[in-house]
Amino acid sequence: MQNFSEPLFRKGRVLKTESLEALRDFPLHLARLGLERWADGILFGYDIHYENGSVSVGAGAAWHQGQVVLTEAERLPFHAFEQQVTVCLRLYPGAYTEDFYVRQVQLRLKNGEAGRDEFELGRFRLSEGARLRKDYKDLRDCRTAYNTLDITQVPHAGPGGVTVSPHILRIFAQSVLESHSCQELDAAFALMCLSQELVARAGLLHYVARRLGEPLRELSHSEIFERLVRIAGMGGQGMHRERAKEGPAVF
Repeated sequence: MQNFSEPLFRKGRVLKTESLEALRDFPLHLARLGLERWADGILFGYDIHYENGSVSVGAGAAWHQGQVVLTEAERLPFHAFEQQVTVCLRLYPGAYTEDFYVRQVQLRLKNGEAGRDEFELGRFRLSEGARLRKDYKDLRDCRTAYNTLDITQVPHAGPGGVTVSPHILRIFAQSVLESHSCQELDAAFALMCLSQELVARAGLLHYVARRLGEPLRELSHSEIFERLVRIAGMGGQGMHRERAKEGPAVF
C-alpha cells in the first residue's frame, strides 16, 4: 500500500520541511519519469533574433544527462558578418554546494560545428545591414547561403534518439498536404507532424526509407532534411520509380 501526498499550504498551519520537499520533488520526478528514455537534446524555446549588433536567444529548456536544464533569455554581442556562425548551448559538469546542485550553462556564438557537451540552436551567415530571416517560404527555403536562420541541424530531445525540429516537420507537412497528388503515406505522416509536438526519430527514419524505397539506416540531420526536400518536391510522383531503381526496402 502506498500513499500519495500533496502538501496543503493553509493559513495558520506551520510550514513543514516535508511539505517543501514534496513541492520540490514532484516536478523533478514527473519530468524524469516522462523523459527517462529520451535522448539528450533541446526540449523547448531558444528563439533566435538579430537586432542592433546583438543576437538574442530566448529562454529555453534542454534535457541533458537525466536533468531538465532551464536557461534564461540572453543577448550576445555580434560582429561576425559574412561568416558562418553557430549558436550553441554549452552545458558544464554539475557540482554540489550545501544548498544546491549547480550546473553552469553558456550561450555562445562560434565558427564551426557544436562541440562536445554543446547543443546547436541554429546557424546563419549574416550580411551587414541584412535581416536574419525566419519566415520560410517552403522547406528548401529553410537552408540558404545568407541571412536565413538554419534550424535543420538542431538536435531535439526525443524517445529513442534525437529528432528533427518540429517546425521543420510542420513546414514539410503543409507542403505535402497542399499537393494535389499527395499519397496516403505522405498524408498520414504529414498529419502526424501537425498533430504531435514532435515525431520520434524511428518514425521519421521509417517514413523516409519507405517513401523513397531505400534501406532503413541511420541518417544525419542533413541527410534527413535533404530527403524531406526531395519528397516535398516529388508530390505524389516518383515513389515507384525510386523503388524500381533502388530495389525493395529492407525493414
